[in-house]
Amino acid sequence: MRAQVSASQQRGQKLYQKGDFKGAIEAFGEALRQPNVDTIGILDNRCATYCKLEQYDLARRDAKQMIKTAKDDERGYMRCGKVLLLEGKPEKAQEIYAYGLKMLPSEHPRRGMLEQLHKKLEDRMLLNRHDPFTMLPLEVAMLVVQQLSFKQIVGILRVCKDWERFFGSMTNLWMHIDLTGARGKVPWTAVRSYIRRSKAMLTHATIKNLSTASTPKTLEFLSRCPRLEHLELWVSHDCKDFYQKFKGSKKLKSLVLSADLPISHDYFGRLLADLPKLERIALWNVKSSNMDLYNSGQWPKYLPNLKSITLASRQNVPQPTAQHMPALSVPDLTKSNESPMYPNLEELRLDFDPEVHNIYTFPHGPDRHLPPLRRLELRGKTIEQDLCAILPTTIEHLHVQGGSARRPTYLELRDGTLPNLHTLIFIDTGFISPQTLPVFLNDAQAPIRTLYLNECFNLKIYDLFDMIQSTEVPNPELESMTELSVTHMRGVDDVGARRIFTMLLDLKVLNLSYTQITGVTIRLFADARISESREGAKLDRLVVRGCEGVSSDAVAYGRERGLEVIT
Repeated sequence: MRAQVSASQQRGQKLYQKGDFKGAIEAFGEALRQPNVDTIGILDNRCATYCKLEQYDLARRDAKQMIKTAKDDERGYMRCGKVLLLEGKPEKAQEIYAYGLKMLPSEHPRRGMLEQLHKKLEDRMLLNRHDPFTMLPLEVAMLVVQQLSFKQIVGILRVCKDWERFFGSMTNLWMHIDLTGARGKVPWTAVRSYIRRSKAMLTHATIKNLSTASTPKTLEFLSRCPRLEHLELWVSHDCKDFYQKFKGSKKLKSLVLSADLPISHDYFGRLLADLPKLERIALWNVKSSNMDLYNSGQWPKYLPNLKSITLASRQNVPQPTAQHMPALSVPDLTKSNESPMYPNLEELRLDFDPEVHNIYTFPHGPDRHLPPLRRLELRGKTIEQDLCAILPTTIEHLHVQGGSARRPTYLELRDGTLPNLHTLIFIDTGFISPQTLPVFLNDAQAPIRTLYLNECFNLKIYDLFDMIQSTEVPNPELESMTELSVTHMRGVDDVGARRIFTMLLDLKVLNLSYTQITGVTIRLFADARISESREGAKLDRLVVRGCEGVSSDAVAYGRERGLEVIT
């Protein structure tokens, strides 16, 4: 039961009716200081008076005090909502009404009043709400939508029926299907609906997170899309069935098959033969096969459109024989320049990771001439001594990782220099030594900008310094390096790091992980960032993973000065 109205509160109400709002506030304040009064009622009266004076912050304070004092009294929620509406915050007011309905019990005698206010405000907000995509010109709306990911486009279909009709009717939005961001397994019915929205004219499909039972039907739907140009499958399926479904996709330019979809080498050849416009193929699980397809003359003789090949295998197989074509073999890859099979091949990646160690050499075969590659990546391959001799002058990016520790007896460039080589990466590469590395850094006269020498245990950091400052075969381009990585390298301590600091002034990224540096090195590079001196490199990023001599304080010091320190 609510307390009786006190004399001070009555005086304040009369002053309010006369328009003396300041006097009313004083009277309500006096009433609050008296014992056994209707605190909620007085705060309600004072809150209304503050609103008349447009002192909404004070009014909101009283309204929140009402809610805090009595959560089961509807007056606090109603008054707070009214203040927020006067402030032009209907969304906040609706939240307060909703909170009040949550706190008041269902049997509360005045709960209905709060429900009416909440419903009335909700209806008013719906009337004032405008759909941005109906207000914007169609061209502008399309520009906005094009910035959304496929996952976001699918999500906004669920906002309302109008958006479902609006976006669902835009055929261009459904030309690219990408299930990468799906949270759960996608059913085939969803893929079918996406394809129907494109009118079966989609050009790109990246299929992941697909339930096993949905794979056959999904592939069947995709194979019926005549304009499909890019297909990326990260699903488990049978090689032969896949080939039968897609051998007629004559417009396919890019094909990526995950390790869950193994492809035998003969089907690799058949795909190249049956998909004449193919520019990029990446097969992440290739199996060896007999050479019938190759020896029978069915292997394609000329592939002018092919620009990128990626082959990966874990199968432990020997070198090519009369009976077997190993998984990672590319027939006639090093064919004579007079009649090349792959005249426009720009990227080649061969990834060999057998379950049991086995030597797999590169290159292999007589009369070796690589196509005009820009990028060559070799993982797990044992390098032959004539690697440098077959590197084309067009090479820009060379990446060699792992493989046998057997070293070539010598390396020699056939064409003198590698004028375009800007990225050189060696990781766990046994043949890299003070005798072989200069062929790439000095003899090639390459404009190296990115150099990785990670886990190259036959090198010391001072061997690298000697090559950079070589007087016998100098290469001034080396001092313009912008990224250097020397993880696990011997001799890399604070003194060696300072030498890097003063020698490579254009350096922006440096990886010194698993070396002997301390926080002194971080301080050196951090201080250089805020110094006007050009005596040392001004790094953007320093990687120091596994450096036991680096403290958390040193890392914090570097980051405070704008250096991105990665631990």
